[in-house]
Amino acid sequence: MGGCYYAGKLAVLEHLEKVQRQAKVFIFREAYPDYILPVGVWQVRENVRNAMKQEAHRFETLDEAIGRVLSRLSIPLERWLEAGPLLRHTLTQKKLTDYFR
Repeated sequence: MGGCYYAGKLAVLEHLEKVQRQAKVFIFREAYPDYILPVGVWQVRENVRNAMKQEAHRFETLDEAIGRVLSRLSIPLERWLEAGPLLRHTLTQKKLTDYFR
């Protein structure tokens, strides 16, 4: 998992440097039992590089974005939240505007 983390991070950072932006990025990757041939972290790096070349999907809310992601995954959100404290924090974090409604 560590190698995949750095491979994905490299690809994202290359793109962010190119476009001169900062961002918080979550990479969701599932491996299934029928995934019999591990080909190495280069596959993660190249897939993320390819994703960074695609036109971004735009969403009105974070909930909409998460819904889109989850519609493409098999693992339920609860399992992702258990494994990713930063994701859990991001989804529960309040915005300043939340206090003015």
